[in-house]
Amino acid sequence: MIARRLALLATLLLALPAAAQAPAKTYSVKKDASSLTYKLIHKLHEVVGTAKPSVGVAVLKPDGTLQVQVRANVKDFDSQNSNRDAHMQEVTEAAKFPLIEFKGKASGVTAPTSFPATVPVTLKGQLTFHGVTQDVSVPMKVTFTSEKEASAEGAFDISLEAYKIERPSLLMVKVDDKLVLEPKLVFVVEGK
Repeated sequence: MIARRLALLATLLLALPAAAQAPAKTYSVKKDASSLTYKLIHKLHEVVGTAKPSVGVAVLKPDGTLQVQVRANVKDFDSQNSNRDAHMQEVTEAAKFPLIEFKGKASGVTAPTSFPATVPVTLKGQLTFHGVTQDVSVPMKVTFTSEKEASAEGAFDISLEAYKIERPSLLMVKVDDKLVLEPKLVFVVEGK
């Protein structure tokens, strides 16, 4: 979702008159208004954990290229169950691999000229988690609330096994291999 919000923000800025001559615009994530959520399914229940991003930046270039970077500390994910969170930190080796990070870009991003406006953006990039980097595609819905602020949200799936993470188990039954990541990010123009 973080990536989607960044992409939408970038799209809005490009649609502004004279965007082709304008310098690149840089946006920073509003940490207190943003979140990264994971969802895991076990036969008996769904596990949901949420963290605030530690870093979030989007750059919208005059040529329509949007670049996004979002990062969170693995230890910050909270599922409202301290035992479960400790086990998740153990299986993800949070002490050894403390960050989950996405870096991606989209091209042909056009910003709207009136607000609020929503723009779909698909970011192509790499997700690094548990010391493993994989290519991912992140569909985002970016809502520009003004020329200076945009929110982005979306969801995408990853495989725990593809990231070499031992799937946690309860009562000798492992969680599903699929982990859903849902970024919900708010970005504001830097220096404004």
